[in-house]
Amino acid sequence: MRTLIGVLSLVLCACAFSEEPDDTTSDPPSVDDTVVLDRVESEEATFRVVRTVKNLEHPWGVDWLPDGRTLITERPGKLRVVDEGTVTTLSGLLDIWVGGQGGLLDVAVPPDYEETGWIYFTYSTSGKGAKGTALARAKLNGASLTSVEELYRQFPFVDASIHFGARISFSDDGTVIVTLGERGQRQADSDIGAQDSTNTIGTTIRLNRDGSVPTDNPFVGRDDVPDEVYSYGHRNQQGMDIRPETGAIWQHEHGPHGGDELNLVQPAENYGWPAVTYGDEYTPPHLEIGGTEAPGMTQPVEYWDPSPAFSGMTFYTGNKLPNWKHHLFMGALAHQKVLRVTLDGKTVTHQEELLEGELGRIRDVATGPDGSLYLLTDASNGGLYRLEPVE
Repeated sequence: MRTLIGVLSLVLCACAFSEEPDDTTSDPPSVDDTVVLDRVESEEATFRVVRTVKNLEHPWGVDWLPDGRTLITERPGKLRVVDEGTVTTLSGLLDIWVGGQGGLLDVAVPPDYEETGWIYFTYSTSGKGAKGTALARAKLNGASLTSVEELYRQFPFVDASIHFGARISFSDDGTVIVTLGERGQRQADSDIGAQDSTNTIGTTIRLNRDGSVPTDNPFVGRDDVPDEVYSYGHRNQQGMDIRPETGAIWQHEHGPHGGDELNLVQPAENYGWPAVTYGDEYTPPHLEIGGTEAPGMTQPVEYWDPSPAFSGMTFYTGNKLPNWKHHLFMGALAHQKVLRVTLDGKTVTHQEELLEGELGRIRDVATGPDGSLYLLTDASNGGLYRLEPVE
């Protein structure tokens, strides 16, 4: 079922073209243990918010190693590891292009880390004046990354500094799923875009964890679609998680002026951008971009107008807040909140807004190994926050 969700306050240009908040800090990141909200009462849980790391410079992604150490990316090009009371900057990253919405983006630890030692990360990189999203993996050796190898580059690179996508998830079948944004390209403006199936602009790709292509990908062997493509017709998917109960891939993506989407991503499906969208042009008179449906194009499960500018997504699997278990949590940049979503199959049955305007722009949402829900805030003095129960 597809429904429109109205939001009371209109936030223009909500898909986060403005990536730089005004606040600044010169202090280095450090471990913190500050209760910033001592009691928040919501529909299904009463919790408090604790800042665990402070002074992060535009953090983008967070994940944990099996021993409890925390990995955090900062968009300006730093990968941090938090080990008890210490924040260490890891050396050995590949060349990263930093600018606009680009830089060091997601980080993810695969379920077989203890056997392989690999960690994965995405970033923007450049060549011949153009940029694109790349996926790499590396191993940790003290404060250094070793065996660093780039596994994949989006193509073609384009001369734009927006919409890199870049979220990473791991399927139980041993593959890695990566979102690749459409890089601001439309067929009306250039000869490439998310409806041109011959490239990986605006796609979700599926790879084996060594970067090779699974033989059961939906387009393998076709001349008109790259073998690595799993789905296409996306805009800028900055949230993705695999639903534990079903193994299905869920994503949200930024619409333009309105039209943020929640999608159940299935193989070989075309999700419509820019031929199908529930958003319109940013500038008045806000002209239509495409229709709201078309043959052969998949409808979103849900859409929002105006755009909250979603970023980060997790199906909560912890035990600290049991009434939230298996609910979907999505961070929002423009609306500065977390949205809790309940699903019945592929139907959204309920939503609740949490922490609106309390912490700032929410860049990532994740379930931590301690069973708590964690948030990253996008600011030059951003932080990692833990939501934990209170009586």
